[in-house]
Order: sequence, then C-alpha cells, then structure tokens
Amino acid sequence: MSDPRGSEYAELLGRVDLFSGLDRVTLAKLATRLTPVAFTSGAVVFCAGDAGDAFYLVVRGTVGVYAPDTDGAGERRLAHLGPGAPFGEMALLTNSPRSATIRAETDSQVLRLERAHFLDLVRREPGVALAIAATLSRRLVAAQRAGSAIVSPLARDATASFPAEEGPGRAAAARRHGGLSRAGLGGALGGIALLLVWATPAPPGLPTPGWRALGTLVALVPWLVLDVLPEGVLALLLPAIWVLSGVAPPRVALSGFASPSWVLVVSVLAVGSAIASCGLLYRLALWLVAHTRGGFTGQVLALAIAGVLIGPAVPNATGRVTLIAPALTELVEALGYAPGSPAAAGLAMAALIGFGQMSAVFLTSSTTAVLVYAVLPPATRDDLTWLSWAGRAAPANLLLLSGLIAAIVGLYRPRAAGRRAESIRPGALALPRALLGPPTRSERAALIVGAALLLGFLTQPLHGVDPAWVAVLALAALAAARALTAEMLRAVNWSFALLFGMLASLPDVLAGAQVDRWLAGLVAGSAGALVRVPVLFVMALTLLCFAVSLVLRWQASAPLLTIALAPVAERAGISPLVVGLIAVIACNGFFLPYQSTTYLALYHGTDGRLFTHAQARRAAMAYGLATLLALCASLPAWRLMGLL
Repeated sequence: MSDPRGSEYAELLGRVDLFSGLDRVTLAKLATRLTPVAFTSGAVVFCAGDAGDAFYLVVRGTVGVYAPDTDGAGERRLAHLGPGAPFGEMALLTNSPRSATIRAETDSQVLRLERAHFLDLVRREPGVALAIAATLSRRLVAAQRAGSAIVSPLARDATASFPAEEGPGRAAAARRHGGLSRAGLGGALGGIALLLVWATPAPPGLPTPGWRALGTLVALVPWLVLDVLPEGVLALLLPAIWVLSGVAPPRVALSGFASPSWVLVVSVLAVGSAIASCGLLYRLALWLVAHTRGGFTGQVLALAIAGVLIGPAVPNATGRVTLIAPALTELVEALGYAPGSPAAAGLAMAALIGFGQMSAVFLTSSTTAVLVYAVLPPATRDDLTWLSWAGRAAPANLLLLSGLIAAIVGLYRPRAAGRRAESIRPGALALPRALLGPPTRSERAALIVGAALLLGFLTQPLHGVDPAWVAVLALAALAAARALTAEMLRAVNWSFALLFGMLASLPDVLAGAQVDRWLAGLVAGSAGALVRVPVLFVMALTLLCFAVSLVLRWQASAPLLTIALAPVAERAGISPLVVGLIAVIACNGFFLPYQSTTYLALYHGTDGRLFTHAQARRAAMAYGLATLLALCASLPAWRLMGLL
C-alpha cells in the first residue's frame, strides 16, 4: 500500500514550476535528496544575509517573507507562503546571500533540498540544469511582460550565479590549464616511445611491423593513464598509425569493428541505456531498499546479490552503482545507521561489491568481460557461450562473493549498542515511489525484453544464435515498443564502444605482425617455472594485475594482459579463459580511490557521507586477499572442467 505522505509530497513537488521540465525518473532521484524539516510557530528558517545553501517547499502551515525596512530599524512582511509554495530556489543556482528572512507563522513543515545535493544531481543528470534554466527563463519573460519589479533582482541573481572568480569560464580555463600539463606529459611520454621504437631496429626474431605494433601499445599506456586524448579519438588514432606505418592493412586494423563482439557490446550498452532511462532499474532499487530485512547480515546479502543479478542486464558497473547510490543513502538512514558509522560503510561496500566488483559473473556483467572475451584466441571463443562462461567462472565468483560478504559482515558489523533501528522507517522512500507512479508502458516493455534477452543468452546452446544477434533482436524489440529513443542511443558510451573496437582488433594485428609468437616465447623463457606450476602462475598473474591496475584503467589493463599472456598459458596447457577471468577479476581493484570510477561513483553519489576512504580501504584490502585466495582455490574445479 502506498504511503499517503508520499503521495502528498509528490503532489506538492509536481506543482513546483521550477521542476516542471524534469521527467518522473529524474524527479524521483531528486526526491531522495529532500529532507522533511519541522518548524514551530515563530521559528526562523533563514535570515537575510545568510548563505543561500538550500531550496525549500512548504508542505503544511504557512511561512512569512520579511525584508528589512529601508531605515534598518525593523522589518516588513512582503508575503506569506502556504502549502505547495517554494522559496529559496535561486540558492540552487547561486551563492548569493539571502535577500529576505523566512519565519514560520504557524507550526509548519517544509521539504529541504541542499544546494550540494542539487549540484551533484546536475553533474550526473545535465538535463536537470537545462530544465530549470528553461523555467527561470519563462519566469523572466513573464515578469518583463508584466512589468514586475522582480526582474531586476532576478537578473542580478542570474548574473551572480556566475561570478568572475567562480564562473564556469574561469573554472573551465583552470581545468584546461591543469589538463594541458597532465596531457602534455602523457603525450610526450607516448611520443618518445614511438620515436624510440621507430628509430631502433627490431629485436631478434621480431619483424619490424611487430616491433612498431609493440611501440604503439607502449605509447597507448601513458595516453590512456594521463588522458591525453578522449578514448574514442585514441581508438581511431591507433588503427591509423598501424595502417600508415605498414603494421597492418585496413581490414586487419579495423577487424574488431566488424566482429560480433563489437555488435554485442554496442547492442547491450543501448539496451542497458533504455532499461535505465525508463526508470525500471531505479524502481527495482527502491523496491530492494524498501524490502530489505534480516538484520545487518541480511542487508549485506540482499545488496550484494541484487547487484549480481542486475549485472547481466546493465553491463556498465559504474552506471549500476550510480543508480543505487541515492537510494542507498536513504536505506542507511532509514535503518537507523548514522552516516559514517561502520554499518553505513559496510552497506556501502556491499553495494559496491554486488553492483560494481562482481563483474565477471556473466559475460554481460561488464563491458570489460565482453572485451576480454573478444581478445581471447578464436578457438577459445568458439568453445564459449554465455552460459558456459557463467559456469566456468562460477568457482572463482562464488568463492569471491562468499569471502567478501563474510569480510564485510566481520569488518563492519554494528555493535548492538550503536544500533537505532531494526527495520526501515515507514515512508522513508514513499516520495520517490509516489513520483515514479505505476509502471509505465516503457518499463513493462523493458522488463519483458530484458528478461527475454537473458533467456536468449541462457538458451544459446539450444538455439545456436550468437549473443550479438540476440542482443540486436532485443534492441529492435525495444525500439518497436517505443521504449528506445534517439536520445537513449546518444546516451550510449560511444567513446568506450570505439575503444572496444580498437582493442578487439589487437589480436589480429599482433598475430599478423607475429608479436604473439615472439612475446609468448620471450615470456615462456623467463616464466617457464611459474607456468609449469599453475598455482604459482595464478598467484603471479593476480599480483601482476594488482600492480598494472594502479597505473592503467581496468577496461584497458584486463584485455591487454589477456592478449599478452594467453598464448603463454595456452602453450603450458592452461586455457586462455583462465587468464581472461583472472584479469577481469584482479584488475578491478580499488586499493586507491582514483583507480576505480565505480568506487568514485559510489563515494560521490552518496556525497561522501556514508563512508570515508580510510573505511573503504579495509574492504579494498579484503577484496585483494579474497581475490587471490578465490582464484587459487578455483584451480581444482578448473582442472575438472578441463581448463588446466
């Protein structure tokens, strides 16, 4: 049954013209940031001259608007505001002081939205700022036509929103200045690597095209790490270098873009964008936090398992975490845990593990898993299906998930004395649920198509259709149901899609340039003893992944390590799939905050209130240890599966 208070709040929020341009899903996300605040008659909400740090909406009672008299001896009432009236809205866009005092004239309740929360939403949902700017523009036009005296203050406020010392132009210039230094260093390092390779002869046993192919890979590392160019530009620049330098012909340099793997990742990204945009996943997240029971252990289990199950439908781990973060803040507060407490940090880490770190459970749990699949040797890929990937990855993932849940419960379990509540506070999430309303036609279509997509992946051994074409059919079904729009397609991370195509071309480029055989022989000679003892090989590769992930992004380090070491492992009787699984899992660490965009999405999505970096570091260390133990302990199961 819906909470009447949620319906009341939703009806009031829907009457605020400032938010009239927002869709229901964005409005629901905004609503999770609203805090009910009660004021007794005569209490001051804020005074003239105070910093504009929040927006308010009157729920019940009345408040008065007071301004100082011209002689400064007293104040006069300008207006009184009743239920549904907003005030302080310019604080969302400016840092200018309050121009009036607001005082409760009766016992009143208001909804408060902090400016920091609003700006965080704008960073994640740029359409919010556009919608509010359009509303303010309409207000200005109406005021001008009416000859209203408020035009001047509004104009002053609008100008004040971009002061010279803090305006977007100055901030952008500062970012460009800082970016040039960082990008310049990366560009210089990559350029030096290219020049050295081009100016020196190839080592014995490696043809010149192969030596130059390696040079482009060495240059790629600083270019990626230091953000020299957007990933999509790099993805097209490298094939151009390969073709112009004679490393590979165009059909080989661009082979990844013509592969079913590229079609699969683009189609799944588009399907995930449609499912997320329609509000279905946000509704499921709200349902999850509203029905979590069983104490702290049950809450950790629910969050972690829910994230794993949602993974195949939305392959972007950062996107999944971004969706759950606002609802997670509400869950923690509703359960009675203080932000920053061990329990709050533990629930945040459970969400991070389930929604972000368990990215190798299914082939489509992450775009990185699909990318690693694309760079595996053809014989290994031909033997894999969506279901067989899940089965062969299950030993490591089950051990890893179990170990992480146990670690989080042990590290962050709240003390009984510090616990304030055992169940969710009634109505804590009523407002966003009320704003979402009943499931829309698009949500129902997304649910049906998403379920059919997973069923199509699961039953591939029966129908024999490549997952890429199953995903294309799902994409077409969403479009036919009008649940996929051009705007949703534009929201797909095309820069990553281009990077995927380039990296998917790497195996053919390196094979044509004979780099794979030369590298395999080189590494086999120096690591022969490790390869002959699988447990030593797994431990060494896991530690290497930890080290590489400190300087190279997960999306790049996992496929590059797979490309380099899969031939070595295959010659020693270890399936390249084992190398790929280890790379996907072990390169996904978050030992340092900058390593993981997924971790940063959770930290900033919860405004840094739920946990500190120091608290998260315990979970990061647990992830590293659990990864090492789980991968080593999976060897007997992999041996039975014929992977060793």
